[in-house]
Amino acid sequence: MTQQTVKLARWVCLECHYIYDPAKGDKTQGIPPGVPFEDLPDTWRCPECKILKSKKGVFKRLDD
Repeated sequence: MTQQTVKLARWVCLECHYIYDPAKGDKTQGIPPGVPFEDLPDTWRCPECKILKSKKGVFKRLDD
């Protein structure tokens, strides 16, 4: 069996262009490294512009 490394996708806030990087997490809100964007609570806000994650169409997945 081969072990694959899963690369977690980064997401960009379309309001202010902040990039959420799961490898870094978000220290401002106590999100440890390794948490995928999809697993952030709906109450999570962009650390830059404070817009809610749950707001439709604001965050876009970055394809590396």
